[in-house]
Amino acid sequence: MNNENKKANKKLYIALLICTVVAVIAIIATSIILGVTSSSGPEDPITPGITDPTDPDKNKPNEPDDTNKPDEPNEPDEPTTTKPEYGMPIASYELGQECVLTELVWSNTLHWFSTHNGTDFTAEAGAQVKAVYDGKVTSVKYTTQDGYVITIEQSDGLIAKYKSLSADTLVEEGTTVTTGTPIGYVSDSMTSEQNDGAHLHLELTDANGDYIDPMTKLPAGSEK
Repeated sequence: MNNENKKANKKLYIALLICTVVAVIAIIATSIILGVTSSSGPEDPITPGITDPTDPDKNKPNEPDDTNKPDEPNEPDEPTTTKPEYGMPIASYELGQECVLTELVWSNTLHWFSTHNGTDFTAEAGAQVKAVYDGKVTSVKYTTQDGYVITIEQSDGLIAKYKSLSADTLVEEGTTVTTGTPIGYVSDSMTSEQNDGAHLHLELTDANGDYIDPMTKLPAGSEK
């Protein structure tokens, strides 16, 4: 009986030894695994928009997408202004007495010598007279010497007077006209030039009241 107990105790001892060895090996293996894991350090947090922390070019934030960016309003175009051009006052005419400002000329009506401060356009009575430049009518009146007269203050600063018109004028004081606007009709109402027949007598003056030869401004005129 003693021999059997000794054998049983020996087997139990061997079993406990084996269990102890296995437990020690398991503990050592677990320690090694935990040590290796802790030595590698925590992983770096992933930053949105950065794909590779070691590449500086890849670390740049994504450029904003301009595809859906609203269009910037276009700068308003500057208004274009076109300078008016002079036109002829009558479509069909013959040039009568020209403007003579520095010499004396003979008057067929008054029978004396004097300067002639405007240009005469001889035409049939009733021929339509047009504005030679843009401006505003400042006066429509009748005088015995000049007949029916329309005065226009032009946008270029000059004053135009259309004399020897008929009574049926086409504009009134305050009317705005442009080059070519019909304003009246040719007649022989200018008594101071009545012997010259039906014609338009056109005068131009500057801001100081000095006379200017109309033909230096009109398309058909020669430069003087």
